[in-house]
Amino acid sequence: TEVGMLSRVQNFWLNINNMSGTIPTEVGMLSQVKNIRLSNNNFDGTIPTEIGMLQHLDRFNMENNNIQSTIPSEIGMLRQIRGLFLWNNSISGAIPSEIGMMSLLEGLTLSQSNLTGTIPSEVGMLTYLEVLELHENNIEGAIPSEVGKLSNLEHIWLFRNNMNSTIPTEIGMLSQLTWLSLHENNII
Repeated sequence: TEVGMLSRVQNFWLNINNMSGTIPTEVGMLSQVKNIRLSNNNFDGTIPTEIGMLQHLDRFNMENNNIQSTIPSEIGMLRQIRGLFLWNNSISGAIPSEIGMMSLLEGLTLSQSNLTGTIPSEVGMLTYLEVLELHENNIEGAIPSEVGKLSNLEHIWLFRNNMNSTIPTEIGMLSQLTWLSLHENNII
């Protein structure tokens, strides 16, 4: 599509429209893009694997759509990204361990979808992370102890999942934490 020809675009904002259809794979050709906002539309289909080619991407907002895929492992190639917001979609499957390679990430919001599996221990590599929102999914297992390495973390929202363990003692090391929301799980 014509989108791939926009090689100089740095901000690609199509949010709050009535757009539908799939995200074109040519989005991966936006070689200079820093900010993609596709939120509050009716996009469906998958998150294109070509998203991993966007080496300058700082923010990716795609919340409030109808995306029905897994999170591609190529997302880990986004080494400059600081904000990833995919909430309120129908994203399924597990959070890929490659998410730990997004070392500058400050905000991760994957809530209100159909995510399953466990929180990968690699989340502990996100040392700049301030916001972790994974609430209202089907995530199971334990909160990884590696979360204790996230010294900038201000809030954790993991409520309404199927988590079934104790709260790791490492949570106590989070000196910046102002909001811990774990309700409606099976935490003991």
